[in-house]
Amino acid sequence: MVCLEDKVCQGKRALLVISFGTSHRGTREKTLDVMERSLQQEFAGYEFRRAYTSPTIVRILKERDGIAVDSVKEALERLLQDGFRTVLAQTTHVIRGFEYDRMKEVLGSYQGDFDKLVCGEPLLSGDQDYYEVVQALGKGLEGYRRPGSDLVLMGHGTEHAANLSYARLQQEFLRQGFDDCLVGTAEASPTLKAMEELIRQRKPGRVVLAPFLMVAGEHACRDMAGDGEDSWKSRFLQRGCEVECVMKGLGEYEGIRQVYIRHAKEAEEGI
Repeated sequence: MVCLEDKVCQGKRALLVISFGTSHRGTREKTLDVMERSLQQEFAGYEFRRAYTSPTIVRILKERDGIAVDSVKEALERLLQDGFRTVLAQTTHVIRGFEYDRMKEVLGSYQGDFDKLVCGEPLLSGDQDYYEVVQALGKGLEGYRRPGSDLVLMGHGTEHAANLSYARLQQEFLRQGFDDCLVGTAEASPTLKAMEELIRQRKPGRVVLAPFLMVAGEHACRDMAGDGEDSWKSRFLQRGCEVECVMKGLGEYEGIRQVYIRHAKEAEEGI
């Protein structure tokens, strides 16, 4: 015989949105917060929870702002304590890099503790994702594109094999006819030096810089648009280009949010 309390627990479902996180309030409100609300609206039958994978950001938010955000492990432990038996997790990571691998490892260690624990893919996973991301950015940044200009997107970059995602994204821009949209990375390949060489060859009079990052946080503010001599903005200015910076994280584009929502719906099919 199943007691009423067991039936209630069996029906408790949670939506766990997992992000790297950011300590920049302004971009968080326009990206991660909006992404979370969009997912909540799509999955109204689930109780919403959040987790960040960056211990540094979790610590900064707690010490500086008094904001408590769980790690993935803490979030899962809390869900168990609160009697949830079904968890739909959705990451806001961009590629299947080291952060994504570590997150999946933690989720995997809790598989036996829930009746169902599934996780949606990061932004760039399959062919349809690349197509939709190029459509979202090509159109979302259309107002900045004009003859004699190049749009340079700065991704994070990683030593993980998933860094190939950026080259694949570049090919998709070209395949769809956005040959003025160029993709580089802050910490891997294509490097800033490689992007400078490409711009030297192409000779645009104007370069528009935009982050290919979920949030327009530290990397966008410092590495891309900062005033330091080694920022992307400064380096292109030194080459005689007019430079415009678009401080808009990926989470601000409706088309990008729809890719994550589709991934969450695909994952939900496993419940």
